[in-house]
Amino acid sequence: MNLGSLDDRWLPAAAAAVQTRLRRWQAWFAARVGPGTPTGDGVRLQPALAGSIAVVAAAAIVLAIAGGPGGPSDDDSGGPSPTATQVPVPVTTTIGPTPGTSVATYLVNASFNLRRFGESSRGRAGYAVVDLRAYLRTQDVTTLFNGVDVVRAYVRAPAKGLPTQVHAIPLQHTFDAMAGGMQASARLAAATAHTFGELVAQIKPHTATDRLLRSRYALQQRASAFEAKQLANPATCACVFSVVIHADDATMLRLAGISQIRAVDPAAADVGFNTLTVFPLEPEITGIVPRGGLFGG
Repeated sequence: MNLGSLDDRWLPAAAAAVQTRLRRWQAWFAARVGPGTPTGDGVRLQPALAGSIAVVAAAAIVLAIAGGPGGPSDDDSGGPSPTATQVPVPVTTTIGPTPGTSVATYLVNASFNLRRFGESSRGRAGYAVVDLRAYLRTQDVTTLFNGVDVVRAYVRAPAKGLPTQVHAIPLQHTFDAMAGGMQASARLAAATAHTFGELVAQIKPHTATDRLLRSRYALQQRASAFEAKQLANPATCACVFSVVIHADDATMLRLAGISQIRAVDPAAADVGFNTLTVFPLEPEITGIVPRGGLFGG
């Protein structure tokens, strides 16, 4: 038996569990991102963030059942059906390391991009991703980026052997929203752990493949439960590893010279935040940037 054949056995139950959990997440998230909240303001700056937060666990479960992330098959062009309405895709700019490239190459490219930004920006501010050499606590990054306009932070609860997830925390110029954002991610992780627990309970392993799938879900349950516990305590969680800033050339150069900072990779000064795609670099990645899906590691 292969993983594909398990779809018919476990997917209906998984889908039902996920749909129920997803409706609860959507209701909770809708209440949280109301007008005037830091998270709501962040979502309005980048609307795709709301969808990502709402469906990440559901998508992860579907990917796990299907055997992992992947694109269209060889006999599927991946294009729209003849009756589908085609919507123009906005042009985006990518900052951070491209999956599949070496970290060494990225660091050279980031240095070049920083020089080019200084030559072309003419004093204007632009967006840049700033990667850290280690996971830091909120109070540490608050000191490190004192006086810098911060618009997003990336956090993960690192744990050897557990595929914990990267969470994006929207910010409004300062780190004031970090605690609330991390605690919101903790609640999402706890809900994800609960859903994986339900799936583990539903699988009655009769074959080696069944046992492998059940073990995979159990690992995800443990990882989500661990990150929920860590992220729920923002003051003690050394989880922040990358930050997106909006700054001028002088500020970026100053940050690039700080020992705790690994790289500063800017977009052109005329690039808007809504058109940015960001790949933050985790401290433990030193060789080739993985082509990962939704699961961390």
